[in-house]
Amino acid sequence: MNILLFSQRFWPENFRINSIAEKLKKRNKIFVVTEKPNYPDGNIKKKYKNSLFFNETWNSIKIYRSPTLARGKNSKLGLLLNYINFIITSPIVLFKNFKKKKIDIIFIYATSPIFQALPAIIYGKLNRIPVVLWVQDIWPDVLKDLGIIKDKSILDVVNFFVKIIYKNSDYVFVQSLSFKKKISRYTDKKIQILYNPENKKTTNKNLRKVSKNFIITYAGNIGKAQSFHTLVAALKKIDNSKFEIHIYGDGSEKIKLQKDINKFNLDNTVKLFKPISKTEIDIALSKSNAFLLILRSGSGLSSTLPAKLQTYIAHNKPIIVSANGESYNFVKNNKLGFVSRAGNSTGLSRSILDVQKLKKRNIDLIKKRSLILFKDNFEINEWTRLLEQKLEKCAEDYKRC
Repeated sequence: MNILLFSQRFWPENFRINSIAEKLKKRNKIFVVTEKPNYPDGNIKKKYKNSLFFNETWNSIKIYRSPTLARGKNSKLGLLLNYINFIITSPIVLFKNFKKKKIDIIFIYATSPIFQALPAIIYGKLNRIPVVLWVQDIWPDVLKDLGIIKDKSILDVVNFFVKIIYKNSDYVFVQSLSFKKKISRYTDKKIQILYNPENKKTTNKNLRKVSKNFIITYAGNIGKAQSFHTLVAALKKIDNSKFEIHIYGDGSEKIKLQKDINKFNLDNTVKLFKPISKTEIDIALSKSNAFLLILRSGSGLSSTLPAKLQTYIAHNKPIIVSANGESYNFVKNNKLGFVSRAGNSTGLSRSILDVQKLKKRNIDLIKKRSLILFKDNFEINEWTRLLEQKLEKCAEDYKRC
């Protein structure tokens, strides 16, 4: 098929859609409409500044980039303008470059904000191309959870437009069962669960750990959705210097987290690292003893199954979860580690201590469960074959309508 991937975020930014595009291109022709890369540092790279539009080819994938207003660093206004800008400029890219190209299906990687999907939906309607919306965040729940919008009337307005997006997408895929339950209230379209995939990992046994201590690693965003104040509160309850928390990533709360680390003398326990490549992340995870997934409470966040969970499972080691809903239930029900509720610092501190006491036979059991779970649900090669089947069926069903 000729597949148009529509996503505000794409290579060289580190998002899962990159790996998906690489796998899909083996049997399909892939086109990508996105913006100029400016995540997470907030600046547009020099390479992309010399022209208003920018087209390039990466791994045989043709990428069309729209004029971009950079999101800036920790700027709410910059972020808002960046979102609005993509909604305004991406239609120009669509109508400019795809008039004479045959597109069989449009696949939208719908990260926040979901409004980025509007140009692709409208373009699909006008040109009778089926549109598949793959929902990564629940709106407006996530806005309420993070305290971005508190006014109920504004949330109701946002919710009204979100319903329009769901109803006007021809097919809706979601990344968790909770998402399916929530969105089914807004549309009569068939909603299918499509978990985020992950590449299979091969552990290099010759890798030397960066520390003799027990290492617990977190890799991902350091923002309001992640309750790092709960982690700090948990660590204050532990009188133990035989473990380290390694945190890789960036985000709006990183400076505050560093201040808390200094304030409570946690420098020897918590190590903050800058964002690194996916390859380097995999090396860091291979050197770790356990992993951390932490989220604050909230309806939208509790419905999410963060993509980092699949990455952790691929490395076959114990996972510590401090969250509610999908993440809590998934790790608990599959016996992959230790869980506590969002915001429960006592429960998190207990999990940190308990994971270090695991016997080898228990660690081996977690590894075995992870391997089976990963193969059945997340391994990207089998997952891609499933996605292709779903997209082909969507395209065939659309033609019959």
